[in-house]
This record gives sequence, structure tokens and C-alpha cells, in this order.
Amino acid sequence: MEKKLISSFFCSLIFIVCLSCSSNLPDNGVTILNPNAKDVVKMGDSFEVRWKTEPAESEFGPMVTIEFSRDEGKSWEKVAENVQNTGKYVWTVPKVEHKKYALTNKTFKLRIISQSKPIYRDTSELFYVSTGMEKKVDSK
Repeated sequence: MEKKLISSFFCSLIFIVCLSCSSNLPDNGVTILNPNAKDVVKMGDSFEVRWKTEPAESEFGPMVTIEFSRDEGKSWEKVAENVQNTGKYVWTVPKVEHKKYALTNKTFKLRIISQSKPIYRDTSELFYVSTGMEKKVDSK
């Protein structure tokens, strides 16, 4: 009886550890095509997120979740769930408080995850969100 209890405890512990690590899985099976590194997207604008998946839909699944990070991937917020895996999604870029995120140099990330098999995912490179009010510098 005691061995079953100990075994059950360790199985539960391993399960909890695996769950906590799932948000840090390596990118695999998805390639984000847009946004690219150092792209500039404007707050409030519609922006087409594009991706491709390597596994067949039967393996990958028909739906994805799209997430947005304001802190270079330390935390994530959902953009959309139950998105058809068509390779395209029109995203309305949210308003961001640049003062609050000044340490990250106004850079952000997107992540796309298979809903049926979260081991399939990709994280974009850092991109910029513009207020549209930034000064433009002339290069002479």
C-alpha cells in the first residue's frame, strides 16, 4: 500500500512538472512567415499573420491558438483560439503602453500553437508595435 502511495505521488509530481514546462517547449512543426524580425506594425491596424505547418493536418490538427507577448516571451496573452489552420489570420494589433514596455525596446512576439498537439508551435522573432506618432528621421 505504501509503495502504491509513493508511486502515485511521484507520478503526480512528474505530471505537474511536465505541465509547468509545456509553455517553454521548443519551436517545432510550425513556421511563422509574418511578422518577420524587426517588422513594424501599427497599433489598431489589421495585420495579416501568416504561418505554415510541416506535419499533415491529420497529425497537426485543424485548429491553432495565436498568442501575443508584450515582454519578449516571458508571458503570453491569447489573441485567438479555435482558429482554422489555414495559414492566415487577420489580427487587430492591440494598443500597447510603450512607457510600460520601454525596457523591451517596444518589441513584441507572436506564437502559434496546435490546439490538438501543443508540441507543434512556433514563436516569431521580435517585431515592433508603432503608435504611428513616432518622429521620422530624415536621412540626408
